Amino acid sequence: MHTIKDSQFGDILDYQRLRAGMMDVLDNVYPTFNLMGSMLEATRHFRNDPSYMTACAASGLAYMMLVAAEEYELAAQLKGKIFTLAWTEEHTGTDLLSVRSRATPLPEDASGKRYHIQGQKWLINNSYHADYHSVIAKVDPSAMGPRSISVFAVPHSSTKNWQRLETHVLRSMVLTKFDIDGPGILIGQPGRGLEILQRMALPSKYHCAYMGVKMVDDSLPAAIEHLAAKRIFGENPARFSNVFRQLYSLALQAALINFTFFRALAFSDSPFLQFHGIMLKSWLLLKCNEILSQNLLVTGSKGFLKSSNIGGNAIDSFVYPVFDGHYTLNTLLTYKHTRRYLEASEPGDLEARLRSLRENAYVPRAGKQILNNSRETRRPPFFDYSEYIRRCALPIDIEAERLISASRGLLAAIQTRELTHEPEYRYKIGMVVHNLEAVLAAVELWKVTANGQYLNAVLMQANETRKLLNRIISEGAFELPFLYPLRQLPLPQVDNPRQFLLRLLDVKGQIRGA
Repeated sequence: MHTIKDSQFGDILDYQRLRAGMMDVLDNVYPTFNLMGSMLEATRHFRNDPSYMTACAASGLAYMMLVAAEEYELAAQLKGKIFTLAWTEEHTGTDLLSVRSRATPLPEDASGKRYHIQGQKWLINNSYHADYHSVIAKVDPSAMGPRSISVFAVPHSSTKNWQRLETHVLRSMVLTKFDIDGPGILIGQPGRGLEILQRMALPSKYHCAYMGVKMVDDSLPAAIEHLAAKRIFGENPARFSNVFRQLYSLALQAALINFTFFRALAFSDSPFLQFHGIMLKSWLLLKCNEILSQNLLVTGSKGFLKSSNIGGNAIDSFVYPVFDGHYTLNTLLTYKHTRRYLEASEPGDLEARLRSLRENAYVPRAGKQILNNSRETRRPPFFDYSEYIRRCALPIDIEAERLISASRGLLAAIQTRELTHEPEYRYKIGMVVHNLEAVLAAVELWKVTANGQYLNAVLMQANETRKLLNRIISEGAFELPFLYPLRQLPLPQVDNPRQFLLRLLDVKGQIRGA
């Protein structure tokens, strides 16, 4: 999209263009909260350009602190302003409880809402051009517990000494470090900052994952179109068996990624909000990186052109899961669900879930995700995984019960060695849970579309889960049996590869058609 020449920062985003679109985006945040609607509105304005979409998301999420704290008067007053997430500091990264920024109450303020904020923030998007900053600071600098941080709305006039930090990705954004030394407004109550951030964080994970999904949605069709039009040795490369096989595999993975995201949205206004959100921010975003990188390799030299989004998206996509290790943190968060996930015995309501997916997936609806207390989403109603898959009546046997049994056996072996508190194994088990849930998503993808080609997506994801379990067993030298891979169904013979592959990517259209 269009960038401008700035005398101080060079080639950057047109922040006036960003500001012009923010009001429409924020109309989906307040007074009603429509999680999908806000993302679709951002796409309409900024056409999925990674730099603009990231700047829009940063501003929208920072504004969301006002709604999460139920500061509705201020939310109405400041809607349409550019905000920034002024949370991280160079010495802390995502360890927000260790921030050093300090907030001192202004003695002449009878309302108790005005503070003087001092500190330095680092690697902040929109910071130089923002009207307001969502700042995390401490009233008591020595405090370290969950009640140690508070959130403030700090105007641009209270910031100074901006220094741009050049990055390898999203180069037209302006990320800076800067000092804060001036007044700010307390959001919510003192010491309740973490509670506000948790309310924001649950739906915000969906916003971040959306960009990864849209990069895949944009890049893979571009690769298919290019390889279906280009001619080598008098033929389209998409018709070469090796190229078609790779594109077929990528299309199935991309379809699963797309469905998994919108499936999570369909269930987001429920206790599954947190569980699906942390899976999107880790497993799904890493999978997007993998798909985009493989897509660049398959496409070849076309992907290196600046005019092509194929290579640019492959590079830019790494910022979303990798920034300060968010994918690691979210996978570690999943570990606490492991036992309940693997040992759930309640039957899942098959018809209700499928009906919800058919009716709600890809449909923007108002909800209460921003106000869900994390206590309500810490115990999602898991159900008997393998029994649910059996009732889906797959025409192939993916041995779901064996996957669950092997996962339980691995968890028991880790406990026997007293390794359950080791971050390495908490992370690995979190990955197992995410992969199991991705198998379930693949089964539901096949079920709601009634497209037999997606059976290979199920088999591919089941094999990925087996491969992961085998790797953990091998790396830890556990005395556990390895799992053999399942045979995929034969590669389809098609007359029109382009049409066939693009249809595989159109999950939304197939759900509507089914």
